[in-house]
Amino acid sequence: MDDAPIRGRGESQIFQQFLARYDVPAYVRRARQVQDELDYLVARCRQKRDEWLVLVRIRVGQLQALAGDWSRLGPWLADADQVRVLHELHALLSPRLRLPLGPTSSGRALRRALREVSESIQRFNQRWREFIPTVDLSRVNEARDGYNRYYLLEKECAVRSARLARQGFRRLEPMTTDELAALLPPLPVPRMRA
Repeated sequence: MDDAPIRGRGESQIFQQFLARYDVPAYVRRARQVQDELDYLVARCRQKRDEWLVLVRIRVGQLQALAGDWSRLGPWLADADQVRVLHELHALLSPRLRLPLGPTSSGRALRRALREVSESIQRFNQRWREFIPTVDLSRVNEARDGYNRYYLLEKECAVRSARLARQGFRRLEPMTTDELAALLPPLPVPRMRA
């Protein structure tokens, strides 16, 4: 059996420089893993969300094209603040119609398009609220648990100081569906006049 050589002080510095240049300490990898798992989960949810928003996106684009100016929808909106809601929806969804659609002077067409937008958003929101509790949070929570258990130990080994290792450390609570819903909330629904 070969004896493992004991590194001297100079060799330790070379080893540390090698690690600094080619790899990061374990505690940094652990923190990155937590963020990577969260990013992956949110990206998967955003992909699903985008799939389900196709019809809403089309309806918002059609409404904007038919109205030409959001303020034209004032007679059918519950209050003036709803124009802001429509602006925000349009900015959030960035709809692009395949075929150009010009403004209409028909109040009936505008009211119908506004109602279709509202109904589409309500259907999407219902579907989204049902989806969020089914998302598997186990990988994110396993990464957070590993972070809580080993981050301080790994950092203390790297910096060789328990006090320095504790600086800025914050335990991560298990992710909940409420936290995920806050990251990817339902869409605001423009309220129509009764």
